[in-house]
Parts: sequence; structure tokens; C-alpha cells
Amino acid sequence: MNARLAEPSALSSKPLPLRRTLARLWWAVCLIAGPALAGSVSAIDPDAHYPEGPIWRDGKLLYVEYSTGNIKRWDGTRSTVYWHRDACGASGLIGFKGHLLVACYDDNSVVELDAAGRQVRVIRRDDRGKSFAGPNDFAADGHGGVYFSASGVYDLEAPISGAVLHIAAGGGSVTEVANTIHYSNGLTLARDGRHLLVAEMLAGRILSFSVESDGKLGARTVWARLEDLAPSTSSEDAYNGPDGLKLGPDGNYYIAQNGSGRVLVVSDDKKLIRSIEVPTPFVTNMAFGPAGSGIVFITGVFDQWKAPYAGAVYRWQP
Repeated sequence: MNARLAEPSALSSKPLPLRRTLARLWWAVCLIAGPALAGSVSAIDPDAHYPEGPIWRDGKLLYVEYSTGNIKRWDGTRSTVYWHRDACGASGLIGFKGHLLVACYDDNSVVELDAAGRQVRVIRRDDRGKSFAGPNDFAADGHGGVYFSASGVYDLEAPISGAVLHIAAGGGSVTEVANTIHYSNGLTLARDGRHLLVAEMLAGRILSFSVESDGKLGARTVWARLEDLAPSTSSEDAYNGPDGLKLGPDGNYYIAQNGSGRVLVVSDDKKLIRSIEVPTPFVTNMAFGPAGSGIVFITGVFDQWKAPYAGAVYRWQP
């Protein structure tokens, strides 16, 4: 998640229909080029409105629409609205103790829903009473708890205020475990289970934090810069950076490169395995389908700066 309602002057001022057309033409060129894509892409929801935060759960795909405040559920045939909340600005989802957690970016809150989709509680502050700004994405901690990013302000000139918080397995404790991150976004536990990787979007890089026994985070290092993982694209600007970030079932890391219309698949030793291109330039996140299928669901937006924030949800199959 990184959309705000004002478009920086550095970005293209082309009309939305033209930008969509150019994006689709660019994607067609990528298909002809071949080796980078190495699979097939199809749209399962071609009319989503700023979709992101997808998760595969109970044989169905759940994902949010930031600009509508919806959670949608795709059953393999069609998508329907599962949950809605005005002014939420939904940006992320994760399962938690049989329930769901929803990151409400605009409302600066995390909402817990029970198995029937009913609201159980709303989290707005950590254990010290400190509020958080722009809750964005989630990652399981491997012990029943959850990390979530609180991005701060999506502005290169704003003070650096991104953070990471931890919800303990019991659900009662909410602790800030890292701060001073230049727009913390996607995050995932590393393969070794002892490090948390965090997308520092406005710095164009992935950070690594050591994980302590109580879920707190230790020293940070730079795990990788996007410019070192893959060649730049012609569409990149100052806001281009890593959005969603997940460890895949194949042991590789999947990085949504927002602004370049692709997901970078990177090995544990930071080598580019493949690049999955989709028609939406602003790729937000991804999720993995049924075990053994190799399917990756990808969410993205054609224009993240202008309403109605038209986007799509894609299924990639190897």
C-alpha cells in the first residue's frame, strides 16, 4: 500500500485510459520477450479498486480493496464482498487464531474479525498507549503472533516515521519493535526463522532485523537494494520501491516492485530467479495458491494516484 490522493508532479500526467493502454502494450511486449515471464497470467478480478493484501484461506482467495474499504472473496469463479467498513482504507489481511486481522490504513487501526466476519475488536495503540500511523501489511512470527508495518507518511520529504509492531500470540500485547523506517511496507519472516525482512519502500530496499526470543527485533542491516536485484525499468521514478514482500513455498522471496509492473522472485542468496510481469504498473502484493500448485495471485493498480483507482487481481501459473 502506498497510494495517496495527491499525485506528485514528477509522475506522468497522461489521462488514465491512455496510461492503461500503454501499460497493456508494455505487458504485450513482455510476453513476446518471453523468458522473464515464464508462465501465464490471467485476470480473476479485472475490476478491482486498489486491491492488495491477498491471502489464500480455506480454498478461497481473500483480498482487500483499499479505495472501497472492502474485503472480497474469490471462490474460483467469481468475487463477492465479504466485509466492508467505511473510511477503513483496507490494505492488508492475515489469519490470526482462527480470526482475521485487517489493516485499516486510513483509520490508523487494526480490526479483528471472527470466523463469521463480525468485528471483535479494534487496535489503535500499543501497550504504551502510543498510536501508530498507516498500518499496512502483516507477517506471521512463526509462534502464533503477528508483525505488522505502520508505514507513516507516504512522502519523500516527510519525516521518516515508519515502524513495525508485534502482536503476541495471546493477542493482548501490542509492542512497537522497530521504528525510523522510511515507509515500512511488506514484511516476511526469513527462511532461517531468525530474521524479519521489511520493505523500506521509500528507500528502495529491504531491511533485515534479527528476531529475539520474545518477538522483539534486534539490529538492522540492509538485506538488498532493488537496484542490485534487477535492472531498472523505464517507468521508475523516485517513488518506485518494494511494496508487498513474502517468502514463497519454493523458498524464494517474492517482492512486489511498485511502479515497475512486476514481482521479483529472489533466492535466499539474493539472486534474481525470475520476474513476473503484469499489466498493472503499480503492483501491491501477492499470495500463494493451493500447496504444490505453483500459483501466485498478484494484486495491482493501473493508476494509484487518481480515483477510481482501477486495478486487477491476477493469477500466475508456471
